[in-house]
Amino acid sequence: MKNKLFFSTLAMIAMFTSSCEDDLAPVPDENLVVVRAYIYAGQPVKDVILMSTLALDDESTVATPIDSAEVILKRGSESWMLDPVYAYDTTETDTSFGITYAYPDSDLVVAEGDSFSLEINYAGQHLTAETIVPTAPDSFKASVDTLWVPEFRRNIDYIRWIFADSNIVRLYWDNPDEAYHYLIMDNVETDPEPLEKQLPARWRRFISQPFADTTYTMQASNITHFGRHELVLFHVQTDYVLLYQSSGQDSRDLNEPYSNIKGGLGMFTAFNSDTVSIVLKAKE
Repeated sequence: MKNKLFFSTLAMIAMFTSSCEDDLAPVPDENLVVVRAYIYAGQPVKDVILMSTLALDDESTVATPIDSAEVILKRGSESWMLDPVYAYDTTETDTSFGITYAYPDSDLVVAEGDSFSLEINYAGQHLTAETIVPTAPDSFKASVDTLWVPEFRRNIDYIRWIFADSNIVRLYWDNPDEAYHYLIMDNVETDPEPLEKQLPARWRRFISQPFADTTYTMQASNITHFGRHELVLFHVQTDYVLLYQSSGQDSRDLNEPYSNIKGGLGMFTAFNSDTVSIVLKAKE
């Protein structure tokens, strides 16, 4: 869902700006490239997405994916060419398909403190951006590792279980520099059983907004299925926070969203993370 907001907001601003610069040419001379390029410490590079902005006379509602660009990732004197890959997202929040650029081999290792640059060449346009891989969250831990669920005979039993202090998950980490983080919780079971069968189907994933703190409190109501859950705390760069904040604008706010791409629009940034797990089990 956030991806759609990212691209639609940038595309809208690009069209608005182009039309204001030249009232006699309401349609932009060329499609601008919109970039969403994320790299993660310790993980393969496979999350680089390119889209083109829509012309003012284009009746499409979704920007066109770009699959023929030259995309190069560099670290010092090293460089890697990324290949276009067709992808299909089957998560509960998005069922769209598109094209991502990825590096297929294992000789590229993203590590803490690495400085990367991104170069994109497409249709006569040359785009560049830079980022540094942040440190991993320090001393990340959870107050509990297992939540025991009794049988709920009445709705009030479920409500009492949710608000019981023993079922509140408190997360802690050290953050002396007041850096920004965000949190994802994922149920990693193949076919998990829902916790409360009387309620409508609910998402198995929880995502927070970026925040600068040393603790996070998660209510049991966020945990919707039995089984193991991974809670991943991401340390993010300030540029991602600025993008997140500016992408939340609505159609009445035409301030340009934050971009760190020279020659285009969008974001190239890096993340580092740590993970803890909790398990939801039925009480026998």
